[in-house]
Amino acid sequence: MKTKARTVVYIIFGFIAGIIFSGVVVNISSGEMMVKEMRSPYDFEKTVSVMSDRINGKEGWHVTGVIDQNQEAITNGGYSIGNFKIIKYCSGKYSADMLIADERKKIGNMMPKTFAVYEKSDGQVYVSTMNGAVMGKIFGGEIERIIEEVSLEVEDMMRFINLKFTLF
Repeated sequence: MKTKARTVVYIIFGFIAGIIFSGVVVNISSGEMMVKEMRSPYDFEKTVSVMSDRINGKEGWHVTGVIDQNQEAITNGGYSIGNFKIIKYCSGKYSADMLIADERKKIGNMMPKTFAVYEKSDGQVYVSTMNGAVMGKIFGGEIERIIEEVSLEVEDMMRFINLKFTLF
């Protein structure tokens, strides 16, 4: 009887430890999973230029704006953060596909899509964006399908920085 009780306690303890371990792992890795960061082979201005040209050159896609976040910070009471631009871009087709249904209109707060291009203190230029593979899985259903299609086109546009959306 004592052995049976001990076994039950070990199973319960193992189950609880597994839940805690899983929570810790998800908490530590979730930030890295949600945002993709890639190093650019070019300097800051050339990276912004190449990205804008590749987006505008892809059928159905266009840059809707480029924000100089450094200037925005300085102009609005902050201080210099160095080279940092946000490229906003969109596809009319995918935008319409996503927003036509009432239950998907809430996704509009994540549109248009964005890339952040920035230079770190070591002089290297990086590009970051939301991870389409993870975002799609979070929502599931038709949203996931549309995000997967968008992700494939974005990967194609950004091959020069080896952009690949993955779950891990």
